[in-house]
Amino acid sequence: MHTGAWVAWAVMVMTIALVTTNPLYLCLLVLSVFVVAVFAPRTATTALSFRVLLIGGVAVLGFSVVIAAINGGHGERVLFTMPGPEFPSWLGGLRLGGPVTAESMAAAAIRGMAIFSVFLAFVVFNGVVSPHRVLRLGPAALFHAGLVLTVGLTLLPATIEDFRRLRELRALRGGGSGLRHVPALLVPAVIGGLERALRLAEAMEARGYASPPPLPLRARFAGLVSVPLALVAGWTWLYAPGLAGLALLLGGASAGALVYWGWETSRSRRTTRMRPEPAGMFDAAGIAVATVLGLGVIGARASGGIDLTYNPFAGLPAPGFELMGLVVALAPLWPLPRLLLHPHAAPSAAHDEVRATPEVYPS
Repeated sequence: MHTGAWVAWAVMVMTIALVTTNPLYLCLLVLSVFVVAVFAPRTATTALSFRVLLIGGVAVLGFSVVIAAINGGHGERVLFTMPGPEFPSWLGGLRLGGPVTAESMAAAAIRGMAIFSVFLAFVVFNGVVSPHRVLRLGPAALFHAGLVLTVGLTLLPATIEDFRRLRELRALRGGGSGLRHVPALLVPAVIGGLERALRLAEAMEARGYASPPPLPLRARFAGLVSVPLALVAGWTWLYAPGLAGLALLLGGASAGALVYWGWETSRSRRTTRMRPEPAGMFDAAGIAVATVLGLGVIGARASGGIDLTYNPFAGLPAPGFELMGLVVALAPLWPLPRLLLHPHAAPSAAHDEVRATPEVYPS
């Protein structure tokens, strides 16, 4: 599947997870992402990374519930009381311990489930997409951000692979490989992953991925003022309804300045592609569906068209369930027909690294 389709899928999952607080929809969302993860192509290295990151996501979910239990909570259904010190009122209501209610635990589980779904989507994306393809997909204006993202995406799989290799070498030499010996292997594995990521960055810079010429002063000024203009436009739109016209004018000016900055940045870096990655009809349709659905969910949540929310502090009622919410929760399954009809191995980073070297030339 095309890299852009996977990017659109991951962004869509993140959007749905962040605007949904209904536990039923979140459970279906996690199930949908997990089904895609099962059928997504993976290499041996990415399969190991998938297991490790999946355990990390479950740990994050459990950590959210534990923190909620330590801090106590509000609600009527008290489960137990956690002992803790009392803090003065001038600290802003800070407390540790106290009554732990079913409402607070449900709210913590909902937050943890949303984080877990985003985490799982990142695991799938990191396993099926080579970071070099993500770098080639990004616009020239965001080239340096894409370069940093490429190095960051290669750090974690490289660290996990080094940890596996060091553990096997230790076992072959007669050393222990249990949980007691994990800290002794973790430090060299992290150092090895950092060294590989730094070597990748140095190799890419030596092969033409260096900094472009400086932008003109007007382009840098446009990029600088676009952010404060957007902030002022948002503040005016939210807190000064009588100045809606001014907010729209400032928002348009911010968008125009940002577009001009991106155009000048793209002109400063000339790129060529030896082997472009064309998007098929299914991939283009998937990108369009994911984009429309992500924007539609945000708009429907803001206007109240789809009820994806749940408030456990309102007496812990039963969560609602609607047909549109079901469609939104099962929307991440759209890559499944493509994965079932055209199974193939995940692209290797080494193969893409060889192909990526002649693609960008400084002008």
